[in-house]
Amino acid sequence: ISLFCNMNDMSYRLSQSEFRAKHLASYDAAAVEQYEAWTQQIGEADELACLADIAQVFALEAGMSVLDAGAGTGAMCRILLRIGGLELTALEPSSLMLERLINKPELGSMRTCQGFCDSPEDQSLFRPDYFDVIVSRQLANGLYDPLAAMANWRHWLKPHGAVLLIDGFYSRSAWANLDTNFADCLPLAANQSLATLPYLLEIAGFTVAHAGMMQATNALPYTRTARYLVLAKLD
Repeated sequence: ISLFCNMNDMSYRLSQSEFRAKHLASYDAAAVEQYEAWTQQIGEADELACLADIAQVFALEAGMSVLDAGAGTGAMCRILLRIGGLELTALEPSSLMLERLINKPELGSMRTCQGFCDSPEDQSLFRPDYFDVIVSRQLANGLYDPLAAMANWRHWLKPHGAVLLIDGFYSRSAWANLDTNFADCLPLAANQSLATLPYLLEIAGFTVAHAGMMQATNALPYTRTARYLVLAKLD
């Protein structure tokens, strides 16, 4: 039985093509400027806390090929740069976001790819067995088709590769300022359970090695939404 249905034949939410068009339209120049201002508030303490949380469960090492899925304007890429020697690739659907990323001096030389990751058609963006690790920060809650994304990640990862997924327990009200109510289009938009993402990863063929709260990140006084980290591997 196929895990995937026709994502452009939906009655209870926007089709995937409709959602993607609205998603991209929502990131106009003003929205990207606002997003960038928010990410610029991520300081050294935030970056070191994120790396400390990751280091508790997984060792990112020089020479690894790493994909930042849903890279935005490069906040996670900037964090990963603190680990010297990683071969970083940024995947982001918004051209304006990618432009901001590329124009950062410290990120300008890294590889980039414009596109989404949660449709079977996206699988051709990268060849199979290409990455050692796929990292995402605040991507899972915005996936239209999480299982398709995970199938693509399996295809792109080398044998025994890993995914590191960082996300938060956002409420429906967190999406209320958007023109389109994306909370009713995205299965994980308002997820409140630590079990949901690991469960989907297991369905997609991964072995979940860790699922827990990000202790260092959540201890920061200005962390408003509790963050969690999931590590899953290919056998």
